[in-house]
Amino acid sequence: MHCSSAERASQNTEFRRVVLAPLTRQRSYGYVAQPHAILYYSQRTTKGGLLISEAAGVSETAQGYPDTPGIWTEEQVEAWKPIVNAVHEKGGIFFCQIWHAGRVSNRGFQPNGQSPISPTDKPPMSDPLGTSEFSPPRRLRTEEIPEIVNDFRLAAMNAIEAGFDGVEIHGAHGYLLDQFMKDHVNDRTDQYGGSLENRCRFVLEVVEAICQGIEAEKVGVRLSPFAGYLDSGDSDPEALGLYMMKALNKYGLAYAHLVEPRMVTPGDPSETPHSLLPLRKAFEGTFIAAGGYSKEDGDEAIAEGHADLVAFGRLFLANPDLPRRFELDAALNKYDRSTFYTSDPVVGVVLAPLTRQRSYGNVPQPHAILYYSQRTTKGGLLISEATGVSDTAQGYPDTPGIWTKEQVEAWKPIVNAVHEKGGMFFCQIWHVGRISNTGTYPQLLHFCIIQPYKAETNLLNMFTMDWLPNGQSPISSTDKPPRSNQLDASEFSPPRRLKTEEISEIVDHFRLAARNAIEAGFDGVEIHGAHGYLLDQFMKDNVNDRTDQYGGSLENRCRCVLEIVEAICQEIGADKVGIRLSPFADYLDSGDSDPEALGFYMMKALNKYGLAYAHIVEPRMVTPGERSETPHSLFPFRKAFKGTFIAVGGYTKEDGNKAIAEGYADLVAFGRLFLANPDLPRRFELDAPLNKYNRSTFSISDPVIGIGVPPLRSAYAGHFQ
Repeated sequence: MHCSSAERASQNTEFRRVVLAPLTRQRSYGYVAQPHAILYYSQRTTKGGLLISEAAGVSETAQGYPDTPGIWTEEQVEAWKPIVNAVHEKGGIFFCQIWHAGRVSNRGFQPNGQSPISPTDKPPMSDPLGTSEFSPPRRLRTEEIPEIVNDFRLAAMNAIEAGFDGVEIHGAHGYLLDQFMKDHVNDRTDQYGGSLENRCRFVLEVVEAICQGIEAEKVGVRLSPFAGYLDSGDSDPEALGLYMMKALNKYGLAYAHLVEPRMVTPGDPSETPHSLLPLRKAFEGTFIAAGGYSKEDGDEAIAEGHADLVAFGRLFLANPDLPRRFELDAALNKYDRSTFYTSDPVVGVVLAPLTRQRSYGNVPQPHAILYYSQRTTKGGLLISEATGVSDTAQGYPDTPGIWTKEQVEAWKPIVNAVHEKGGMFFCQIWHVGRISNTGTYPQLLHFCIIQPYKAETNLLNMFTMDWLPNGQSPISSTDKPPRSNQLDASEFSPPRRLKTEEISEIVDHFRLAARNAIEAGFDGVEIHGAHGYLLDQFMKDNVNDRTDQYGGSLENRCRCVLEIVEAICQEIGADKVGIRLSPFADYLDSGDSDPEALGFYMMKALNKYGLAYAHIVEPRMVTPGERSETPHSLFPFRKAFKGTFIAVGGYTKEDGNKAIAEGYADLVAFGRLFLANPDLPRRFELDAPLNKYNRSTFSISDPVIGIGVPPLRSAYAGHFQ
């Protein structure tokens, strides 16, 4: 007997019984699914797990909310393909939920400003989501109904073309199919109204047409007979549910997905005497239950045979790794309802990693709480300053580490401050390699001029400041030091070329640092493979002159980096791992003879891991400072990488908006502008003026410098009332 996708999802491991419920996100601009959805869905994918997409409209008349995706045009189908591929590459099963909003719409969403369609001409009285006003609907004529049935059939076929494993027909929550089934809405007098059989006729015609179009084993149905969403209730919901379960049995569907009776309206569960158990017993197939479940409720429902699978929504939004957290019985992040329907997938811009040199003794300090929390927005992504993976990783004064327990504990309150404001926080981990020296920091003049009030301390410490344990030589892929440092006037000691057998130790240092970052509470790590530091030194042929398996060919030069990526992915999960690369940059004498080939190779090599993101420095940033003219572009890399793509390097607000609008990047990271404008996302939102940055304050050890940055509130007070 053939084993359906839903049956496969319900077998074997416990976490495969955790289903991602369909969740409207309102982030598909122009009704076209966007590349940022790759991250959203792939983060929530487990091998063998079932994901159900947000509702996708079946036609241009199907829309009822802004920026919800569709599946009726070729452009929409093509846009879904990389998203589906990302889920499949991680071993997930992906069904596309297809819907028609019916009367839950207004003329503004309809072609040519026409009225929304419905089985009735009565509009709903209110929108429980509080996002829309509804125009009076037009009652569908009997002869028009086959056209709507056909729209569903074609949408299902398009979903299969896009690569989905199947479709879920949305027959719940007050939308078109639910409007036909419920007697509080359906006041028709033809064969689609009146009796229970008549009211269910339209839905069953849709089911039959889709089963004929794509096969029944690829079809699921979602129903909410007990719910009264959008004024769509029924006088006898149990009779409605039982009728539909028995009527669906003849098709041999992949599954039935039923909303718990306690979810009468959106929000938290209500007390009710009803249960899904009679419906579960009546349906002869895989049964998915949804609605207000906790881990304990879900476990109980499956153990007692009330359901085969349990779908989770809000908890999955706040915890992309929900199945893993359930498996480990780990604590869950709290969800924030205010972010559920925001059109910005990140709700802010990305804070780029910026070396601050204020972590005394390589230990993060409490003043970093203010620095990071000031730059946090709800749902926004922050990437920490580069954090050393071991005691051999350091090359600048007062940069933080994450290799000791003291360092891990010091990071915790900083991470907590970001999380309390709703931010996502990745820890950038690095090893400077040859960008270091054996002992003293030679630039006494630099310290005394920039920080004269600390001159005595610096003089005292000048001859005891060891970057590397026991004054040993820095390590690298080579024994050649860089000729100059474009960042300051530092001098570097000749490095020691790593022996082949030592490289596995460095790989392990990165792995352990990643584990420590997760222990500190970070949401993930960014591997620093850019800007002339150790990993970049291995990749670039202007530096790497090795003759073993880590040198010579492009494949060999990238081997060390990819071993680190693999080790970290195995340790903490690929969805918690990003990487930063700068193939075109020549920082610290670390250039490459064919940077485009290097970037392409890395993008394609990284695809197999399913990383959280790739963070790539613009070709125009060849050296630190202002951007340069270049014929090169990141666009080929963006097209080659099958995941969330972050661009960085000399961006303005206008550049960033254009990059995202044109599909050049999913996210844009800002550094210098974020230093001078801690409220940068808000300033961008209001199109407010920006403070100018002061490059001389970027890398000094006093965290108070720049405290007089003019606040936004004074000039834009009216926006904060």
